[in-house]
Amino acid sequence: FRRVLFRSGLCVALFSPYAGFLADKIGRRKLLIIFSILYGIGGVLPFFVESFSALIAGRLILGVGEAFILTIANILLGDYFEQSRRNTWLMIQSIIGPAFGFFIINGSGQLASIGWQYPFLLYAITLIIPIGAFFFIFEPEVKAASVAHIQNGSLPFSKKSLIKVFFTTFIASVLYYVYTLHFSMALDKIGISDPKEVGSITAVASLMLPLGAVMFKLLGTKSNKIQFGIMFTLIGIGLIGVGLSTSLGMAKMSAIIQQIGCGMAIPVLIAYGLRSVPVEYRGRGMGVWSSGFFLGLSTSPFIVGFVRNLSGDILKAFVIFGVVCLVMVVLNFIFDKE
Repeated sequence: FRRVLFRSGLCVALFSPYAGFLADKIGRRKLLIIFSILYGIGGVLPFFVESFSALIAGRLILGVGEAFILTIANILLGDYFEQSRRNTWLMIQSIIGPAFGFFIINGSGQLASIGWQYPFLLYAITLIIPIGAFFFIFEPEVKAASVAHIQNGSLPFSKKSLIKVFFTTFIASVLYYVYTLHFSMALDKIGISDPKEVGSITAVASLMLPLGAVMFKLLGTKSNKIQFGIMFTLIGIGLIGVGLSTSLGMAKMSAIIQQIGCGMAIPVLIAYGLRSVPVEYRGRGMGVWSSGFFLGLSTSPFIVGFVRNLSGDILKAFVIFGVVCLVMVVLNFIFDKE
């Protein structure tokens, strides 16, 4: 699982900056159409082939397509909407995403009962994207002067902004996935190993993700300090609570608090990335954002594993990462000049 996660996330992390650069140079619409087609092809390819090299090629095509789709989708979110409407759509996206994911996972399980390759047919659904993009996606209006500045490199732009976006997103992503990928291990260490109990706690906690998205919307006009402060505080308290849990009730309450923070995390991070770079370089900014987020996703299991080995216990690792979250709150208030 770690190897698949690492390769998938690493592929998106590597190609997202190129996606953002090309989006700034040649536009969004054409790239979205081309790479959404490639994504669908790469996704369904394993259904038709059985050779290992062909499967690897399909996964590579899928990863490149995903890098372009996710990066351009976030760019267009900034291009099409002002901050208030953008925050509304980020909230809606964060609510619908987990629900849609549930049906995809359930559908994959049903198809897997027919044969191992049948779940790959679900990727054919994504071929709707290029059709929709062709008819409904339009190229945002960009002033001729801005285009000229981008092409000749005369528009002033600080690389520090990109570096800050990358590392902030990377660290947040690593912390975001601590719970997601290791909660069941923590519960087992506490003594909660019954699949029904584990499933019940996880399900109840996951219901808090939409609440976190709503909180983001309510805080959408607040500064980075406030948004990041609340987000990291909730995640940190939740992780520390899980690490110190001695009962089912304490573990459940801690998981609920943590998931509210995680429900805020992705919309907060996307909104932060869109605000942090000039409109003329929005593609580069969101390319770097996607790179940081997916590099965090792919390396989080290894970082958590390293900390767990040092501390000798997954519960202690949860406490350590929770403390890191609270340290991030302090650093955010000290160094964020907004």
